[in-house]
Formats: sequence, structure tokens, C-alpha cells
Amino acid sequence: MRIVRYALLGVGGVLLLLAAALAYVLIFFDPNAHKQELAKLVHEQTGRDFSVPGDLKLRLYPWLAIEVGRATLGNAPGFGAEPMLEFDHARLGVKLLPLLHREIEIGAVTVESPTIRLSIDAAGHDNWSDLGQGKASEPSPSGAAAPKLSVASMRIVNGTLHYVDRKGGSDIAVRGFNLETGALKPRQPFELQIGGTVQQAKGLEVQLDLRGQATLDAGASRYQLAAPTLKLQLKGAGFPAEGLPVELRFASIDADLNAQTIKLPGMEVRAAGATLTGALNGSKILDAPIFSGPVQFANVPLRGLLDRFGIKLPVTRDRAVFGAFGFSGTLAASSKAIMLSGLRLRCDDTTATGRAGISNLDTTALDFDLNVDRINADRYLAPATAAPSHPQAAASPPTPIPVELLRGLNMHGTLGVGQAVFAGLQYQNLRVGLNAANGHVRVFPSEAQMYGGQYHGDIGIDATGKLARVSFDEHVAGVDFAPLFHDMFETKRVSGRGNAAIKATAVGADSAALLRTISGTVEFHVDNGALEGADLWYEIRRARALFKQEAIPARTGPERTPFTVASATGRITNGVLANDDLIAALQYLQVKGHGTADIAAGTLDYHLDATVLKIPDNAADAVGASDMSGYTIPVVVSGSFGAPKVRPDVEGLVKARVQKELDKKKDELKQKLQDKLQDKLKGLFGN
Repeated sequence: MRIVRYALLGVGGVLLLLAAALAYVLIFFDPNAHKQELAKLVHEQTGRDFSVPGDLKLRLYPWLAIEVGRATLGNAPGFGAEPMLEFDHARLGVKLLPLLHREIEIGAVTVESPTIRLSIDAAGHDNWSDLGQGKASEPSPSGAAAPKLSVASMRIVNGTLHYVDRKGGSDIAVRGFNLETGALKPRQPFELQIGGTVQQAKGLEVQLDLRGQATLDAGASRYQLAAPTLKLQLKGAGFPAEGLPVELRFASIDADLNAQTIKLPGMEVRAAGATLTGALNGSKILDAPIFSGPVQFANVPLRGLLDRFGIKLPVTRDRAVFGAFGFSGTLAASSKAIMLSGLRLRCDDTTATGRAGISNLDTTALDFDLNVDRINADRYLAPATAAPSHPQAAASPPTPIPVELLRGLNMHGTLGVGQAVFAGLQYQNLRVGLNAANGHVRVFPSEAQMYGGQYHGDIGIDATGKLARVSFDEHVAGVDFAPLFHDMFETKRVSGRGNAAIKATAVGADSAALLRTISGTVEFHVDNGALEGADLWYEIRRARALFKQEAIPARTGPERTPFTVASATGRITNGVLANDDLIAALQYLQVKGHGTADIAAGTLDYHLDATVLKIPDNAADAVGASDMSGYTIPVVVSGSFGAPKVRPDVEGLVKARVQKELDKKKDELKQKLQDKLQDKLKGLFGN
């Protein structure tokens, strides 16, 4: 609006010059003989040098018409030698007879190739504020009514407006400016057509064509447009090479410059197959514009929309995503911020409500507080590749860490999600806080319900270096590990309910590198669970039968190893977990173990010591195994996380049996020595 105001000032300046010229030629018949006096008059009124190198032509009846050839108005001191205002040709006519009735009927006003140069220097001084600081014109007689004024039409052809703000860093030019109006009468509607091309120094170019029915009340500084249509063609600055057509329609535009307000009801914006509707009100439109009002963006295929802007979204695991996209809410926009409150946003099958926007346009600071009904983020990942080397690994390429994007991220807000899927894991009532600035990103607090338990986490990313540094402190309590392991590792081999925690850091350019460099601590405790697909007790009985050359016992139940409790702590170094205190309690076994787990490769290398407890004589699943009570049998666990292999060490079993026999012999020998010692003591004391 400020540019429009300056443009109006420029046009008004042209009319002022023409009016001054008209007044002068009313006195002097030959205007060309008195150009110096005319220049002096303009200088007195504007404080600027005025030059008319072109011819002045005068017609007297029935119109008093004047034509002016090339003319220039000098610039303010310190703003260069180029004139502030110049034009090639102008024509203005006034009908004579109505003047007798204090009516001014101006004919068609034409200005050809005008150029207006508006500037603000580095100190904030402009080149137009001094206009009109010359001699003041004499006031009209007290009580005299202002003459009636009308203009048959106004026409500006091929004009140029150049606005440079060296303090604010703006450089805007309007070229090929054309204006054409119908008959102009105070407070009466007239047809208006404006066209031209707006160019920015940064490469943005906007071709515009405005049509509508205008009503002007210059005395009240009020300007109205009925049913206006504005067509734009946007080029450069990321728009398609052929340009992006945009069409704006309004029920009306009502601008009150004195109150600095504008009303934009019935707004409809169409671009790239998308439609935005609403009704906006503006305030402080000349000083610091603020716009507010309801808006609605109709559902549109998001991938297709962005394609028209030259933005290619990645190929996704689910080809149906980035489909329907739309939103509605109440807009509040200014030169400092753009926010949407009462927001209702839809993307695919996800609906978000709350508020969101840019709280600081200078720093592009995003601010939001959103509640989402559901989202499956895995649908937006890259498509799955060939089968992985180990079953539990995600069948997709490593996910790059967008370090450059994270460095420029400025975001603060909270997000609540009713149902969410991230990396195959399911969450309910997820609530996270997100803060990102200066290359540091923190997701905290982060909490949710998952798999019948609770999740709490704290994730941080440091993107200030070449590689991202990730830290996380994750805790789950009371979760059901059967569905958790199924979703995490695509396996049904682990069940039970319990707690787990991991606190670690990692460095890398993608998710695979993070797994290879992860270091920290981990712990877990699981109650009343089972290892499916492996029956440790049966394997021990089977190894015993082979050792004793007896018949292999029949399996009496499913292939599983139930336990009442299992727990461990460990340390992770460069993607490898080392553990020395694994403990598990089974029906007939007490298990202790140690070993390693390669997180990146998804493999296990564990050594367990299974001590056989006392076996009841009537145990149906331990017939013939009572002689193993007290044995400690080595067990080797190997393979992948998803399909571990559990095998007793037969050689270790032989050693365990020999050790037990030796222990038995030692006990018998010890008993004999004790008996002999007692006999000697009896003889010594005579009893």
C-alpha cells in the first residue's frame, strides 16, 4: 500500500504540473515563449527544477486543452542527477462553459511514458517529503463552495515507477505501467483497468492486470473497488520457467487511508489448481500492515501442487501419500509474523488442529501447538529394498540425517498425537515438545502410552558439525514385549512384560552410521515371559540322552522357553552391546550369562550357564532327568535377534558331569576323613 501511495503522489504531481501549466497559459497566450516563467512557478511550488524541452500546445474552444511535450522535474539534493519525474507527452483539457457555473469538466487526461523515481538513502531520508515546501497558494475566499470536478477519463501509457530503499534493502520497479479509467466523478463508480510488471532486484517478476469498478472519495481518502479481479503471472524465485498464473477475486475492496484500514470480503485466490478463500480485514496499512480473518484452503493433491512449483517430493513406501491436503483457520499476518489459529489441517488420513505459523519472519521461526488424530510416518519413508541380511533389520536404505536442514531450523512447539507409528513402533497419546535453533534440536519432553506400558524419552541432535551427533535417553515401563519385539524386529520369539532403558550417543551421516557408532548403557527387566522357538530345557534333556546313549525324549509342549524373570545391564561401545550379568529364572533352571550383541549386524554371541534345580519326582516333562539336579550346563546362544539359536554345549555337559563325580568323590573322601578324625578323638578322650 505504501508503494501505491507513492504512485498516487507521482500521478498527483503530474496533474499538479499540468494544472500549473494551465493556469499560466490562461494569462499568456503563447506558452512556449514563457517556459522560463513556467519553470519558475513550478520551482516555487515544489522546490525543484522544472524543464520543458518539448513543445507546449494550446487549444481554446470548446475545450481549453494543453499538450505538453517532454518535461522533467528534478530530484532532491543528494539523490543523483536523474530527474525524480519525467514524461514524454501529456494532454489535459477543460471545458470552458461549465467554468461559468463553477463546474470543472476535464476531458480525457493522457500521460505518456511517465517515470517516477522514489528513493530512501542509507540514513532514511527520502526524495519526496520536500515537495510542496515552496510558496503556499492563497486560500480560497472564506465560505466559498468548492467547484464541482469531473474527469472524462484518465490514461497513463507505458509508465515506470522505481522505488529504492537503501536503508531497508529494497529495490522494486514497476515497468510498462498502464492505467485506464472511465468518467471520474466524486463518490461515483467508474471502470478501472491497471496493468504492468513488478520486478525485484532478487529476480522476482510479477505481471499484473487489475480490473474492477472503482469509487474514489479523495477528500476522505477512501478508495473502493467493486468485484475486482487481479490476475498475476509470477516468474523467478523458484516459480516455473513459464511462470505461475495466480488469480485473485474479491467481493469488494474498501480502503480508508485516513483510518489506515482495508476490507477484503469474498476473497478467492486461485493458483496451480489450488483455491484459497476467506475474508480479510487490514489495519495500519500504510505504516505497518496487519491482516486478519478466516481463510480456507480447499483440498488439493499435495504432490501435484508442489510439482507445479518445481518441488519434487521423494518416492515413498506408500505411493498414495501426499494426496489430499487442505486447511482452514483464522489468519493473522503482518510484516513480522504469519500465524493461523483455530487451525484444522488435513493431509492424507491425518487431521491436525490447533495453531501454527511463522512467529518471526526475519528468522523464519516456526511456532506451533498441534493435536493430531493419527499418523503413520512409515508410509512416508523410502520404498523397501531387497530382503535384508538379517530378518529384524528394516528393509529400507539408511535414512540420511539432513544436517544442513537442521542447522537452519528454528522451531518451537508441542505436538500431541492420538495414534502414531514411527519406525514400526506404535504409540498412543503421544506428546512431544520440540525446540530447534542454531543447529541444536531437542525433542523433550517426549511421552506416550505404548504396548500396554509407558514411554518417556529425551532426544537431542547436534548438527553444528560435519556429522550429526545424536543423544537419547529412552525409558519404557510395564510394556508387553511380545508385540513390541514383533513391531521392532519382526519377530514373535520374545514375550513378557517389563521395563527397559537405554542412554546413549551416536555420530554419523545416516541411520546406519548411527547404529555403528552408538555407545552408552542399557538395562532391562522382564517378568513372566518366554523365548519362543527354542526349548532350552528340552535341549538339555536331549543332550543328556545323547550323552547317555538313551532314547531321545519326546517333546511334551510347544517349542518355547518360559521364564519367570529375566534381567540384565550392559554397555554399548560402537554398536556392540557387552553384558556380564544376565540372569533368568526358569522352572527347572537358574541361568546366568554373558556375551555380546552386535546392534548394527543384529547378531548374538552369548554364553549361558544353566544350573539344573531340584526336579520333583512326578515332573512329567523331566522324566529320567532327576540325576541332572545340581549340574551346571553351558549353553551357547547365537544367530540373529529375530531367530536366535539356543544349543547346550555337549562337551561342557561332559565336563559338568565329570566335575560332579569329582565333587561327589571329594565329598565321600572328606566324609571318610571326618569319620576317622572323630574315631581318634574318641580314643584320645576315652569315650
